Amino acid sequence: MHVVYEQVQSSDQQFRDFAAGHYEVLQTAWDNVVNYRCNASNDYGSPLYVMADFALDLGMELTAVSPPEITSLEAVHGGEVAVDARDSGYAYVMYSILDKAGLRRDSDYTVVSQGGVAERYRRMTDGYASATLLSDGLEALAREQGMNQLADESALGMPYLGSVAAWNGDWYSAHRDVAVRFRESYEAALAWVLDPAHRNDAVDVVADVRGLSKPDARLVLDAELGPWGMARDTTITDEGARAVIGLRQQFDGFDDETAVNPYGDLAPFFVSGGPDAS
Repeated sequence: MHVVYEQVQSSDQQFRDFAAGHYEVLQTAWDNVVNYRCNASNDYGSPLYVMADFALDLGMELTAVSPPEITSLEAVHGGEVAVDARDSGYAYVMYSILDKAGLRRDSDYTVVSQGGVAERYRRMTDGYASATLLSDGLEALAREQGMNQLADESALGMPYLGSVAAWNGDWYSAHRDVAVRFRESYEAALAWVLDPAHRNDAVDVVADVRGLSKPDARLVLDAELGPWGMARDTTITDEGARAVIGLRQQFDGFDDETAVNPYGDLAPFFVSGGPDAS
């Protein structure tokens, strides 16, 4: 069986296409899995049978970035904050960072949806918004271009689970053997990337795939291998999974406040029994 990769422009598009049967497996935020399982108000309009399998990253260095003239979180007051989708998990990270600086959503700043991280990076170089959240090495490139890094996800003060591999639940049930081989292949590739002996080759891959110069590709890869970058262990931790749910609850991200209990059983969201399951 061959794996075909497609890049999406936003989580909204990703899940509309997922619902239409275009994808069996997603690289998506763990928060998206929770949102599209629990909320009929999601962008598709009804809950979807999507289930998390394994961890891919810890947020990829989620960083609040601003243009040169905005030098502090407090200076974002009165401005626009660009996010992927207003009710996406990474947006909640941004809201939490600003909340800790005393800025309240929809009162002290305006939220604007501007698609995926690559699009927000491009627009920020044009001075589009007062702040946005960048990751995946783009925060490092933004710094090189003179933009300010106001805070990063460490400001949350808790563990964080970023992207996961997530399956169509029905497809997974019928093709579990393929899904297991997919995870094994990913783990083999991860081990290759993490091996220092392959660093130069990995830089070449990043430069080729993302259309970057080698110095920029090395900068991006170093960021992706940072403490909040790629997950060294694909096992999803209980603390990280629950922390993300807690953020969604904090900012009223559930249609029903009893939709999911951050202290209860999370097994229904996972193909293999829940966080930390063997």
